Amino acid sequence: MAGLALFAGTAPGFMALDDPFTVWSPFALVTRALFGAAGWCRVAAVLGLLDRPREVRPPSRVMVYPGTAALPVYVLHQPVVVGRPAPIAVEYAVIVAGSPTLILVRYEGVVRRTRLLFGMRAGPPVVLPVRPPDPPVAPAR
Repeated sequence: MAGLALFAGTAPGFMALDDPFTVWSPFALVTRALFGAAGWCRVAAVLGLLDRPREVRPPSRVMVYPGTAALPVYVLHQPVVVGRPAPIAVEYAVIVAGSPTLILVRYEGVVRRTRLLFGMRAGPPVVLPVRPPDPPVAPAR
C-alpha cells in the first residue's frame, strides 16, 4: 500500500514537469525520490509474496523444463539480432516471433541434446524427492 501511495505522490511531478528525471528543480528531485521509494516498496512487496509459506509438492514437468533451460536460454538470446534494415513493423515481428523460435531451436538442438555447454550433466536433471513439512509446534503454556 505504501508503494501505491508513494507512486500516486509522483503524479503531480510527472504532470507538471516536462521530464522530472532530467530537471534539477526541488520539485523534480522530490518526484524522483518518491518514484524511487515507490519502486523499492514494490520490490519489497514482491519479495514478501515470494517468501510466503505454501504447500510443498514435487515440481511438475512443466516447471522443470524452464528451470533447466533458464541459464542457457538467457545466454543464447544475447547474440540473436536482426541484421538487415527493414520497416519497424517487420523488425518487431521478426524479433517477437523469430527470436524465441531461434533461441529454443538452438537450446533443444545444441544444449539439451548434447549437454556440452553450460556445465549441464550428462543425464536428465535430477529431481529430488520432497518431504512434507514438519507439523507446526504448539506453543508451551
